[in-house]
Amino acid sequence: MEYTIENSNGETVLKNSKGLSAFQLKVIALIFMTLDHIGAIAFEVPFVMQYRSYLRTIGRLAMPIFLFLLVQSIRHTRSKKRFVLRLYLAGMGIGLFVTAMNQLFGERFNYFTPGNIIFSFFYVALYAVLIETMIKAGREKNWWTVGICVLGLAISLIPTVVYLPLLEMTYALNLDGSSRVGFLLSGLLESILPSFSSVDYGIGVIILGVAMYFAGTKKRQCVVFAVFCAVCYAGALATQVWGLYDLMQIQTYGFAMTFLDRSQLKMFWALPFMVLYNGQRGHSGKWFFYIYYPLHRELIFLLAGTFLSN
Repeated sequence: MEYTIENSNGETVLKNSKGLSAFQLKVIALIFMTLDHIGAIAFEVPFVMQYRSYLRTIGRLAMPIFLFLLVQSIRHTRSKKRFVLRLYLAGMGIGLFVTAMNQLFGERFNYFTPGNIIFSFFYVALYAVLIETMIKAGREKNWWTVGICVLGLAISLIPTVVYLPLLEMTYALNLDGSSRVGFLLSGLLESILPSFSSVDYGIGVIILGVAMYFAGTKKRQCVVFAVFCAVCYAGALATQVWGLYDLMQIQTYGFAMTFLDRSQLKMFWALPFMVLYNGQRGHSGKWFFYIYYPLHRELIFLLAGTFLSN
């Protein structure tokens, strides 16, 4: 059964009692993500090694589903400014937690937890809100707000511009030359000033997320995702046929390395799950993912390290 309601923006939204709610999709993506991280982190464990390729393949579906749900959250949240701030604070908290865990256990198990997908989502939300506000202000000829938004966009690029010089500076300050201090300094830097070079999946996921946001409806968002996958697949073929892979990696902040990789292109199979979204929120549990995301990665890495050290 289908019915319509108005969301917080006054838009008419079609909802369906069948299909999957946002909460159900999040649980599915959570399972996919966990399997992916088991394959990525514990790949040296013999049992995991046998199924690693299957685990990583299933894991390709997690990020697109989470990104799709993020777009829905941005569109329906009551306060977009608070939503963006919450993502930044959550990303910073996770980054500091991971940095602390790396300091405690990284050298012992020879593993340092990489990436922070929350900061990738933060940039998606930030740019979606800034661009949307700027467009609306432009239509109303509110040039002051337009200028503030342009300034905000410019300021958001500063971490990426200064990231490499600051990173070199942190290692220069590493007087004792230990990797422990170097990882501490770089971890603190990435936790406070996330750049396109340090966020998970790089600039590609930011472009995709913003494009899906402005697509508006679920149907259009699915089309945007399918087109993005098709473009990436064409790019992967081109780089393989013409040998442009090394060239494409220059100044792409992880885009070529991530989205022109054929294994990552299996993310296309997340599309059926997006189609099944019925527009309903379901259970909340919004803080559960923020807690589960860093904890499960550290637990996998600690268990794998303990197993391999015995």
